[in-house]
Amino acid sequence: MNNFLNSLDIIKKYQDSSGAYVASPNFSQYGFCWFRDSSFIARAMYRAGESICARKFFDWAVKVIRNNRPDIEKVLLKDKSELTHKDLLPTRYRVDGSANNDDWPNGQSDGYGTFLWVAHECCYEVPADVSKMVVNYIEKIWEVPCYDAWEEGPEYLHTSTLFSLAAGLKAQSIATGQKNCYELIIQKVLTQHTKNGRFVKSTGNDCVDSSLLWCSYPYALYSNGNELVINTVSEIERTLKKGCGLKRYLNDTYFGAGSWTLLSANLGSYYARNGEKEKALEIKRWLDTNFDSNGFLAEQIAENLLAPDMYEPWVKRWGNIASPLLWAHAEYINLCLDIQNS
Repeated sequence: MNNFLNSLDIIKKYQDSSGAYVASPNFSQYGFCWFRDSSFIARAMYRAGESICARKFFDWAVKVIRNNRPDIEKVLLKDKSELTHKDLLPTRYRVDGSANNDDWPNGQSDGYGTFLWVAHECCYEVPADVSKMVVNYIEKIWEVPCYDAWEEGPEYLHTSTLFSLAAGLKAQSIATGQKNCYELIIQKVLTQHTKNGRFVKSTGNDCVDSSLLWCSYPYALYSNGNELVINTVSEIERTLKKGCGLKRYLNDTYFGAGSWTLLSANLGSYYARNGEKEKALEIKRWLDTNFDSNGFLAEQIAENLLAPDMYEPWVKRWGNIASPLLWAHAEYINLCLDIQNS
């Protein structure tokens, strides 16, 4: 089986006719479209020549944002000091674009920055009214503590979230020539989200998180040769890399804290773009061995568990680990392309 072509087919198969990408069609909690995940998926499809597939998602996202205009206007009218994560736009939606008003940790802001950044990367012209709404919204809420990429820590500001917001605003500034606050966000990261010469997970946690890779790959806010990037990657490798697989963070317990396929692929892409092709190939080979008989790549591989006692409780609660995870297939596609181009 050609895992690259298979991954393209799986993403196209599970893209809804509306344009929304379902995070995982076979997992009870993931039958929704996340702005962050789906933006990254669209990027992979565009890079692989599937521009129509990517455009369908962007068109869907534009409609969703326009439908959110009343909520955005409410946020813009509020005093910053009064805003909490409960005021933020949803991070996941039903495929018809409606919000799912359940008890899921929905107050995240990273997806909207990622959307702007990916749209720019994919040469998609976001309509002026929509881009203005998103920029104004991000400029208003970027200092509001919210859930991180893993739906945790709502009381903190998370470094990878700030990366995504800065990347989106920077891309929009480049596209329009209009100034915004992306440099202010980057400056805050440098002054309040670093320690011992590297980036930290959040305002409430000085450890590393594998999502910190995004500062260099894919957002390219810093070059691979930047000392903060080098030191952060070194600490990620030291504490979170087990074999070829990356853990999210040291205290993780979700499904026992196995090896995350999409994060491992991100590290592989970092290696490929940093002239370390053999390291990238090693991760690709590991990923290739973890496609199942259906050609699916799961969210994580249950190996070298950091919290083995928590594997069965999560399986009992929600069933087996999400598979396929479309975001994982997307990052595998990106890894293949980055190795090819290295």
